[in-house]
Amino acid sequence: MSAVITGMGVVSALGSGVDAFASGLASGVNACAMHEFSLFGGQKRRAPAYMAAPADAKGLIEPRKLRRMDRLIRMCAVSARQALKQAGLDPSTFDASRLGVVFGTAYGALGTTQEFIDSWLKNGERHASPLAFMSSVHGIIASQIALDIGAVGVNLTLAQRDISFEAALATAIELLEQGKADALLVGGADELTSMLHEFANHFRYVERSAVAGADPWSKRGRVVPGDGAAVLLLEREGTPRKALARVHKARVGRWDVGPRAGALPQALAGFDIDRIDLVTTSRAGSANSAPLEAARERALDAALGRLLPKLTHRGNFGNFPAAGALQAAANVLMLQGQVFAPLAGGKPRTDLVGALKAPRCVLHDAASMTGSHAAYVMSAI
Repeated sequence: MSAVITGMGVVSALGSGVDAFASGLASGVNACAMHEFSLFGGQKRRAPAYMAAPADAKGLIEPRKLRRMDRLIRMCAVSARQALKQAGLDPSTFDASRLGVVFGTAYGALGTTQEFIDSWLKNGERHASPLAFMSSVHGIIASQIALDIGAVGVNLTLAQRDISFEAALATAIELLEQGKADALLVGGADELTSMLHEFANHFRYVERSAVAGADPWSKRGRVVPGDGAAVLLLEREGTPRKALARVHKARVGRWDVGPRAGALPQALAGFDIDRIDLVTTSRAGSANSAPLEAARERALDAALGRLLPKLTHRGNFGNFPAAGALQAAANVLMLQGQVFAPLAGGKPRTDLVGALKAPRCVLHDAASMTGSHAAYVMSAI
């Protein structure tokens, strides 16, 4: 069964809303900037990052609700409301038991988690804030979205590091196939906090010096992190709402480099690969990820039996686990008629698009450093 996307919502470094996101991609806006991060010892450090713009909730969420949402939840809830608004689905007139939320996040509400840990260390475990604990668990994202829109259907959160969004998408399609829901808000989000930046810096994973921006096509160096959220409204075909794109299949498996590696072809089993005319990837552009990315792309070319153009837009919005959700939004926009030249080091790589026409069928290939692999096929209506 194919599912269709009827609405989208985005909060990213390119702006709040699909229009701002599309405009930033089309015009090649470089959203990388220097930001200040607090170190564990109390000092400050400035480093490059793609920090999401403030989530514009005007006309979407009541101010009294916003006051109870931290930054990550606000990005997610606003993106969900944007998706519903674009689709023209009013949750108050929809069967609440058939409307659900499936979300992917690697780290969850890190800011609130740190608050809880700090209260524990300061006041002792018997006096740690129960409210902060409740708001620190990963599932709080999907729960807060459901509370905001009044959805009482299926509510799930998946955490699979770099493929958390793709895992959420695969799960959502299964739920629609099984008749567990009629409409699902499927999203991915992560936030960049000082604590996460300091941990990544400790392992020399993130770039500290001033750079023009992320270069996913590099084979050496460190990544430029970012954050944000994106939500797709997924429904079965035949919905009365206008479909923006079609999702045929989405799967999650294992990827292990070596002679027995078979996860990539297996993940593509059942996909109509002959129709694919563009591949989007989850390139990170770091020294650690380069060998994995190169091996995976060679296996992909072998599985497809031909060379296809490959794009990743992480240079436009940064490297972070849930960036796959923003790439999915970019894929939907490209299937509607426009190809976006990806940024690398702050400059557009027009050579990667050249005479490339707007795709009709996109394969997204995503892998995690943990050894997991995900893929989905999305086509134009």
